[in-house]
Amino acid sequence: MRSFGFLRGLVISSTIFASSIAAPASTTELAPLESLRAIPQGWHQGKSPSAAQRLRFRIALKQENAYQFEQHVLAISTPDDPKYGEHMSRDDLKAMLQPSSEASKAVLGWLRAEGVPSSDIEDTGDWINFYVPAAEAERIMNTKFYYYSNSNNGMERIRTLQYSVPKALHQHIHMIQPTTRFGQVSPQRSTIYQHFEVGESKGAVGRYRGSSLNATFCNTTITPQCLRDLYHIGNYRGTAKNGNKIGVCGYLEQYAKFKDFDQFTAEYAPYAANESFTYVLINGGLSSQDDTVNDDVEANLDVQYAYPLSYPTPGYYYSTGGRGLLVPDLDQPTQADNQNEPYLDFLHYILSLPDSDLPTTLTTSYGEDEQSVPEPYTNMTCSLFAQLGARGVSVLFSSGDTGPGSACQSNDGKNTTRLLPIFPAACPYVTSVGGTFHVEPEIAIGFSSGGFSDRFPRPAYQEAAVTTYLNSIGDTFKGLYNPNGRGFPDVAAQAYNFTVIDQGKEIRVGGTSASSPAFAGIVALLNGARLAQGRKPLGFLNPFIYKYGYRGLTDIVNGGSKGCTGRDIYSGLPTPVVPGAGWNATKGWDPVTGYGTPNFPVLLALSQR
Repeated sequence: MRSFGFLRGLVISSTIFASSIAAPASTTELAPLESLRAIPQGWHQGKSPSAAQRLRFRIALKQENAYQFEQHVLAISTPDDPKYGEHMSRDDLKAMLQPSSEASKAVLGWLRAEGVPSSDIEDTGDWINFYVPAAEAERIMNTKFYYYSNSNNGMERIRTLQYSVPKALHQHIHMIQPTTRFGQVSPQRSTIYQHFEVGESKGAVGRYRGSSLNATFCNTTITPQCLRDLYHIGNYRGTAKNGNKIGVCGYLEQYAKFKDFDQFTAEYAPYAANESFTYVLINGGLSSQDDTVNDDVEANLDVQYAYPLSYPTPGYYYSTGGRGLLVPDLDQPTQADNQNEPYLDFLHYILSLPDSDLPTTLTTSYGEDEQSVPEPYTNMTCSLFAQLGARGVSVLFSSGDTGPGSACQSNDGKNTTRLLPIFPAACPYVTSVGGTFHVEPEIAIGFSSGGFSDRFPRPAYQEAAVTTYLNSIGDTFKGLYNPNGRGFPDVAAQAYNFTVIDQGKEIRVGGTSASSPAFAGIVALLNGARLAQGRKPLGFLNPFIYKYGYRGLTDIVNGGSKGCTGRDIYSGLPTPVVPGAGWNATKGWDPVTGYGTPNFPVLLALSQR
């Protein structure tokens, strides 16, 4: 089976070189490990942090067995392979990916030689974390940190455009973060496309309960019952007794509200009215229930669909603190001022859990343009998603809400017109969920992101499906995308007019933020059925989907995506216009809806092979 290639990039050097920036005097042995060409769009350089400002960094060490790990993940995830379903334990995974003792020794020796106290160094195997004052970080990495402010939302982060490490350590270090990782104009953006208020919730009187699909109702208002009828789930119930769990990831101070959940289930999912979910707090994450200031629409949407659809599978909401772990001081006195990276904090936390504590299904509705994320970061983060798959976790992401692209321009200084893929949706180790609307038939919705990665090569599991699509479009958009890249999304689900209760009021929500938790709820039912039979959960889904699972998906052949209209939908800035930009939904796989939407009874049968 063909290698994805990028994991091998974690073994060899994958540095980014660009022009130098102003920095303190360097020693001759230092050389740039990673650099950005310019300040990312939407960010502006401000003052320097105080010299005593305490910062935390994560060093990702290169993995000696990355290629062997990749092949093993594919084997245990591909039906009919002799190793199918033999997921790895936490300890076995850690042993396989342990860096060489030479690498660990060299990096630890470097930090200690630079005067970093042992008490401020944490060696976790493939990652080494350390704390230093800002002035020391600048000296050690031959760089200069500044506060950078976001012109869209006023957020400030301490970042740099370049950092260096000794040349001898380039063979051992993949990246150090947070340094060059800014995020897009709205970092870790939720993929909610729109929402509007309907009014005070009126209670359960007269609400559609459904014995068969009510197309008139569900064409204008999506509820859990609509999805149960549309996707032929009916009254099927999961189980709470076999270790099955479904997890929802929460960032950006989004807090799922128990009161809103109770009100929603009483009204729209009464069979789950006595159920709830469990908060898991990570690195300062909160479970605030009285907060009426922060926008909680994303969090409430996720839990109000993922959990009722998978009922009574135990649900967990992972609340990761604002910007990662913080050591408060005068520059960053509260969590609201934190500059650190939350995504890595979540992944490190969940991968550290004992096998029995892992969720079997995990959904996330955040993403950003792939090009806006430093390439070493995308590679390493994608590898961490692969590790979750290897341990039996099905990882799903919304595909995004920019169609073929919104900015539609490269950020490499050339300003090349280009269709832009989304990360993490384009990572080959996650299952990317696109969007549809209408119900008889379902139609691809225009904002559903999809396309082809500029960084991750097309994996072997989707070679036939994607090649068939590319052959069908010929030279359409030639030169505007990477025809050899990983195609996304993989699957789709409804993405428009979702009913949600937020702060006691009924609203309608649209976006692939709705698609991912809806599809994840169905995957949780599949995993529960396998566990009930004494089997392992599905784990990394894509090899199953592309080999057999597509037969349990309804092919979407109407509609298509739209984008590159001349104005960025988030920043409002002018952008290149690509006439007719968009991908069409068509027979078989397409980069709008993947292989289509779930037909639960068929998927259930296929998943039990």
